[in-house]
Amino acid sequence: MSDSEVEQWVLRELHFAEQIQSREVCVSAYQGIVTLGGTVPNRTSRVAAKRAALRARGVRSVVNNLCARSSRRPPDSRHVMTKTAAVGATTQSPQRARSEQTA
Repeated sequence: MSDSEVEQWVLRELHFAEQIQSREVCVSAYQGIVTLGGTVPNRTSRVAAKRAALRARGVRSVVNNLCARSSRRPPDSRHVMTKTAAVGATTQSPQRARSEQTA
């Protein structure tokens, strides 16, 4: 089966998948490896697109490069730092804590 035929089968599956709410999806195939690109409204659509692609004829694996609009926000670095600092504080050894108190 040619790459273009695989792409057509994937596009058919994406068309019939009910959970995919976007038509902003690009499909490319090379030797049975399908790459999905574009934007979908949410993570549910992103997962559904990958599942639909895996159902298509000739697909061996899927690289899911779809971006969910709801997940575009960058992580809050203050939240990450707080969690890291909290983990570091709870994993400190008692001996080290005593040596820092006496210093």
